This record gives sequence, C-alpha cells and structure tokens, in this order.
Amino acid sequence: MPGFNISIGPLKFNTKKTNTPNIVYDDIIYEGINIQQFTLNRFLNDKCFVETEDFIIVLEGVIYNKKEILIDSLTWAESLINLYKIKGEHFFKTFRGSFSGVLIDKKNNKSYVFTDHLGTKNIYYYKDDESFIVSSEIRDIYKTLKSNNIEYHLDENASQMLLTYGYMLEDFTLCDKIKKVRPGTVLTYNQNSLIETLYYKLPLSTLEGSINESEVIDTLDAKFKLALSRQFDKDIEYNYKHFVGLSGGLDSRMTSWVAHQMGYENQLNFTFSQSNYLDETIPKQIASDLKHEWIFKTLDNGLFLKDIEEVTKLSGGNVLYYGLAHSYSLLNNINFRGLGIVHTGQLGDIIISSYIKNLNPKSLESLGGNYSKISKKSPNKSFKSFQEKELAMIYQRGLNGINNGLLSYQAFTETASPFYDIDFFEYCLSIPIKSRMKHNLYFKWINNKYPDACEYIWESTKLKPGRNYMSITLKGRKIPLRKIPLKLLQLIGIRKVGLSSSSHMNPLDYWYNTNSNLKKFQDEYFNNGIKNLKSESLIEQCTNRYAVGNAIEKNQILSLLAANNLFFSE
Repeated sequence: MPGFNISIGPLKFNTKKTNTPNIVYDDIIYEGINIQQFTLNRFLNDKCFVETEDFIIVLEGVIYNKKEILIDSLTWAESLINLYKIKGEHFFKTFRGSFSGVLIDKKNNKSYVFTDHLGTKNIYYYKDDESFIVSSEIRDIYKTLKSNNIEYHLDENASQMLLTYGYMLEDFTLCDKIKKVRPGTVLTYNQNSLIETLYYKLPLSTLEGSINESEVIDTLDAKFKLALSRQFDKDIEYNYKHFVGLSGGLDSRMTSWVAHQMGYENQLNFTFSQSNYLDETIPKQIASDLKHEWIFKTLDNGLFLKDIEEVTKLSGGNVLYYGLAHSYSLLNNINFRGLGIVHTGQLGDIIISSYIKNLNPKSLESLGGNYSKISKKSPNKSFKSFQEKELAMIYQRGLNGINNGLLSYQAFTETASPFYDIDFFEYCLSIPIKSRMKHNLYFKWINNKYPDACEYIWESTKLKPGRNYMSITLKGRKIPLRKIPLKLLQLIGIRKVGLSSSSHMNPLDYWYNTNSNLKKFQDEYFNNGIKNLKSESLIEQCTNRYAVGNAIEKNQILSLLAANNLFFSE
C-alpha cells in the first residue's frame, strides 16, 4: 500500500523498494531514525516529505482545506510546522481530508504518528523494548519481523473476529505483535515510551428530541454540498476528471447526482456488478441521463475471487477478501492517468440514517452485523443505551469494517466520500436517532431537494425511495402490495433470493454453486490451506464451517487461510 515506513531504534525495515511506475521513492536518515517514502505520484502538492534543522514532517493523502492552512509566505512543509508550533501535537485536527503522517520534533526528541479523524488511511506498528516501527504497508512489518527472527503468531482472538464479522475490532490485526492505529488517534513516542492519545471522537447522538425538519434538511443539504465541493475541487486543482462510483444504491447516487447539479459534470462513473442486475441497469440509466461517461465491470462467474492472495496482500488478511476483490478486479484494468480521486458514497446510509433499526432492548445485547451464524466463539458486547450502541457500531462495523473497502482504491489513487466529511458527519449525529431511523430523514431530504433522483428505483427495496406505497403488515413489517407476488414466490421456493440468486450484486452462493471452475479453486485452496493452520481448535472450527456454511462463511475462512499462508507459514 503506498505510504511510508518509519523505524526508530536498532530494528530496521528489511524491505527494498524497487522502482515501480507511478510511485515516488525517497528516504530520510536521522540519528537512528529511518524513514522511507513510497507514495503515489498523484496529488503530490498535498503530501509532504521534508527534513529541516528541527523537524521531520511526513504527510500522506489529500487535505481538502489546504488553502486555509497554507501561509502565502511559507512552503507547505513550513506551514505545517508553523501549525504544529501554534496548535501543538494535535495540529492535524484542523485538517479536512484523508491523511496519515508523522512529525518528528528533534529538539524535544518526540515522534508523533497520526491518522485522520475516521481512520481512512491504515497505519500499523510494532514496538519492543528497543525499537518502534510504523508502516502504511503491513506486509513490510511482517517481512521485517521475520528477517530479524522476531517471533510472532496468528492471534486467535483476531481470527475469531475475522470468522465472525469479516474484519478486525479495535486495534487488532491477525498478528499478535502488530497493532493498527485507531481512527482519530495519535501515537507519541519518546525514549522508548509509547503513548496512545485519542485526539478526536465522534459525538454521541441523542435518542429522541424535537426538530424542525425543514430547517434540518436545509442545513443537511448545505453541509453535504460543502463536503462535495471540498472533494471535487481537489480534482479540478490537479486538472483531473472526476472518477465517481455509481451503483443501484442511494449513497453513490447522491454523490454523483448532487455533484452534477453543482456543476461538476466532468464525471466518469464506474460500476461493478453481476450482469443485468439492478446494480448495473440503474447506474447505467442514471449516467446516461446525466450524460456522464460510464464504464462497467461484470462480476459474472465470480472468477475475480481467484485473486485471493493478491488482495490479501493489500489488507494483511484483516478483512473478508471478497469485499476488496470485486473493486480490485475493475481498478486493476483502469488507466488512471487523467483521473482524480475515487469518489464514493461510503457509509451514507449509516450516517444520514442509523445502524439502529429498532428499539428492542434485546438488540443491546450484541454488536450485531456478524456474517457467520455458526461460530460459538463470536466476540460479543452488550450496551447500556442505543446511543452508545450506535457509536460503537459506527466505529467497529463502519470505520473498522467498511473502511477496509477503501484499500483496493488506495492502491491506485486517493479516496473520498462526502459522507465522511467531519462537519457533515457531526451534524448528522446531532439529529436524534429516531428522526434518522429507517432512512426517514434521508428519504425526505432526497424527495425535497432532488425529486428527479427519486425517479429511479432503489436496489435495496426495488422501489422508488421514500414514496408511499399501499402495504400490508406481516410480523410487524410493512410489505408493499406490489412486492407481495415476489414474496410469495420466494416463500414457496420458486424464486431464489439474495446470494443464492443471480439477482444480486455479489451472488456468492450462486457463483460457488454454478461455476465449477470457481468451486474447484476455492475448495482446493481450502484443502491446501487448512493444512498450514497450527491451532487445532481453528482447524476444527474452519473444517466444520466450510462443510456446512454459506459462501460468505466459506470466504471468511479462505480469507484467514490466505493470510496464514502469506504471513504465518514457514
């Protein structure tokens, strides 16, 4: 993954960065501190890799409010150092963007390692009694530990997280010696002492309260447009075409649609999906109506899932691999010359809406969102309130889980989502949960401000978003009358649904059951990989689950085996 390596102390990175197209290489060596840069040659004016008499400053990513920070008489590096002198060790709290970095204060002998408010740039680290090493690329830490004969092991607790949720919780990685820097966190290293400080935390929502919906929608819309302008203007600054994801969902639709209405019409929309499904047909129609260029990558047959080890190298095995593989299969064949940031609608339905779907007290007994229904060792947690649970789910399921989907994009360019804008994010969380639940406010915002965008159905419901349809209530759930025939066909087994049907963006079960080539590959990968696991309990658990589990559970197991093969096998 593009970024940087830093080693402080006798332990040095045992990685040789060879010349690679589109990558800028540099290094700084200072009194036992070695820093390597291996960043993309894109958005370089936003990045920084500079040593002065008193400081070393490394900054990776894009800063949308750079113009507000940059002092006319100073360079970008000088402006950053000046900000540090004024604001102190949390100087980057004022940034708006996707970033990570390091500042070394030579005089005070302190090193600060930080990632952005929401942790969109993964940073990993290892510390022992003498050394501290940090990397954007977890593979480099593995290689360094191995070459220096430092013992490390597959963490069983982390393995259970992967086998349950499909991602890591908190600061875990699959390795018992490597940690991930949490969102909104800075690490301070001084004379072999390491302090972890949370410089930013999302605010806790209220459960209920009175709001003026009209005023809220106006403010919501204004902040969303500000977020879009910050991000899309960065493309224009570098003379890049806007590269915008588009699916059958609402979040990507609003990113592309609203940006278009604001004048950002020079868009190339991209879509990946099973052919002829709504995640192809809806964005194709929207892009056509907006007169955007549009490219489509079919995921038919699921053969992209064979890229398991290549994708696992990007993630370090810390996430369900198919969530990266589908986008990687598209991006790996794109010429990014002339293309800017990958603009997505990441986390939109969670931010404007809520993870809280109902107010049943029983739902407070777990984090929820686990892919596996089989594991008896699932990490669990109970909560005291729905506000507390919502925030926990945002951090764990959203930022620790869904954020990993950015990794495939970040191998090629920078990423952005207007829903990730901190000012927008915080405003949404200031709206009571009850007002946001079940997309209530989301629908009203779209229908009020962008009614034409509601003329296209929403893939999730197969209906136009927010429209009133005649319905009946079954088991406490409203079902539109126009969907009753489909529900009946599903009930009697004539119509398959979800992952078992081709009518899905990623029909994993359908691919596994209908494509003998893929099934053979995955089964052989399992049979070979399971032999390399050392934990008897994991072997038993994975063997039993692979035999009876669905395709997602099989892919969870394969994700673990791939990581074990790459990083933990002899």
